[in-house]
This record gives sequence, C-alpha cells and structure tokens, in this order.
Amino acid sequence: MVAYNELRSCADLNRMYAGGKGKLELQPDFQREVVWRRAEQARFIDSLVKRLPIPSMCFSLDAKTQKWKVIDGLQRMTTITQFLGTAEWKVDNVEDIHPLLQGVTNNQLRNGNQEQRGIYDSVEDISVPITVIRCDYENDSHTRYLFTIFNRLNSGGVRLNNQEIRNCIYSGYFNDELKKFDRENKNWSAIKRNIWGSTDRFRSVEVALRALAFTVGRDNYEGNLAGFLNNFMQKASKASGVQTSEVIDLLTRGSEAAAIVLTALGRTKKSLTLVEAVLVGVFSNIDAIDGYADRDQFLSKSGMRLIAEPEFAEGARYALASSQTVKNRLAKAVAVFGRV
Repeated sequence: MVAYNELRSCADLNRMYAGGKGKLELQPDFQREVVWRRAEQARFIDSLVKRLPIPSMCFSLDAKTQKWKVIDGLQRMTTITQFLGTAEWKVDNVEDIHPLLQGVTNNQLRNGNQEQRGIYDSVEDISVPITVIRCDYENDSHTRYLFTIFNRLNSGGVRLNNQEIRNCIYSGYFNDELKKFDRENKNWSAIKRNIWGSTDRFRSVEVALRALAFTVGRDNYEGNLAGFLNNFMQKASKASGVQTSEVIDLLTRGSEAAAIVLTALGRTKKSLTLVEAVLVGVFSNIDAIDGYADRDQFLSKSGMRLIAEPEFAEGARYALASSQTVKNRLAKAVAVFGRV
C-alpha cells in the first residue's frame, strides 16, 4: 500500500464520478442515516466559493481496477457532485452565505449572467486536497488496513459503525444481495421488530451477517467480533453468484423458521444475544427442521427450551463477547434446535 497527497479540482472530481463510468464510488447509502442537512451543504459550497480552507478528503485507489472509493469525505463529495451535476439542485437559503448562492439552483448559476456563471465556475475550478491510498482490494491485509483507516478517520462527529464501513470496503454482489434481503424479506422484517434497540444504519444487516458467520465458522471465533465478521465478509465478497444465492436461500428459509420461534417467545423486545442464538440454532439445523411434520410446534417448544437452559442463560448474562462464552451459548442453541 502506498499513500500520497494530491490536489484535484471539483470539476475533475465530478467527472470521475459522473463521467468516468463508475470510476469513483461514493457509496452514498452506507451513511444514509447521517447525511448533511441542506444548510450544511450550502455552507460548504459557500466555503468553496470564498476559497476557505477545506479539510483533506481521503480516497482509496485499487491498483488493479483503477477504481476509486471515498474513505473520508462522503458528505463533501456528495455536495460537490450535486452542485455540479446535471440534475437541478437548489442551494439552501442560508443567511451567512454569498448572496448570489442564497436559494438559487445550480442550473440558474450555470446558465445565468456573467456574475452568476463566475460563481459556478469558481466552484468547478477550485482544487481540494486529497490523500490517496493506493492498494489492492483482493489483498486481505490491505482491506483489513482500510477498515482500520475508516475507523480512525471517522472517530469524531457521527461515527460510522462497523457494518457501514464494511458496506463500503466489501461492496459487490454479496453485499448488495444481503442489503436487498434486509430490505425486502417479510420474515426478516418481523425478526428485526423483535430486536431490542434500533436496527437502522445497517445494524440489522450486521445481525444477519453475524448469524451467517457464526453458523459456518463459530469454532474459529477468537473474541474479536469485528475481525471475525470482516474475514467472513471478505471471503463472501469473492463468492460466485451460485454460492451467494445459496447463502440468501439459507437466510430466507432460516428467517421464516426463526420468526416462528421469536413470535412464540412473546411480543416483548428481545436481546440481540437471544435473537442471534435463535438464528444460529435454526440456521445450523434448517434442513432437518424443514423436514419435521410438527415443524412449527417443534420450533415454538425449542425456543422455550432454549431460554430455560441454565447454560444458555449463564452465557447470555456474563462476558457476552468472550470467545468461550459465545461458543458455549451458540453450541447450546444448535443442540436445542437439533433435538439433542
């Protein structure tokens, strides 16, 4: 990996995004719940017009594909591309910005009188500092390092959570299908309503990822949850379309069964520890479960058995993330839903 600094004009950055056939990935949805307000966007455009100092952005550059991704600076890049884009975009009417910017559209400035065009051109021409990290997205050590960089750069303000970062670093078919499942599957929506706390900002996507990762590889869990999930998603991002379809099928079948379990346990919100155990227990035994004549009754009774198990209750109360505790409580869940 190589890091270096460079200056690029806003016009060049917009061409990389809009005219470069996907050369620059903004990944706008990975931070969809924490976007700038219109007033903040207006003040950023005003800062460009007035040539005020702009903090450096950080991009990654895949040496093999020559594709760029925004690591730090998503809100600034989104504002630049909206202002310089062909679609009409209105600058918010904020009192402390340049009078010619207040409440006007980008097209009015682009096609206006000489003074208005001068304002628009000044944004196109100004150069902003960028730190470029040249790397290989196929190299596991590089993507692990990028994950660390994301965390460091987003340590202030509204911090990105780990799944939001994975959504950017491990973008691709598997990630898209996982998000689509999270949005569209009705049984999964019912499961999300059972989880205590918010499920926005990709928290529910991470729950699905955790269930999958612990189903196939819990024996390899060593206590570092972020690293464990990163490794799973790194491998999944390289999977074939057929393999990804099999994973989504497991999620689909398993969620239908798990929703029955959680419904039987009552309407109250449940801890992530319990929901995760139910998912892993069901996912690990789904082929057998789907073959039972008394499937629904079995699922309901197994859920009650699980919460009554002293070993599970103990593992759900103390040292929740420690390696052995996680393995013990998930092994108990797998045993309970396996008729053991």
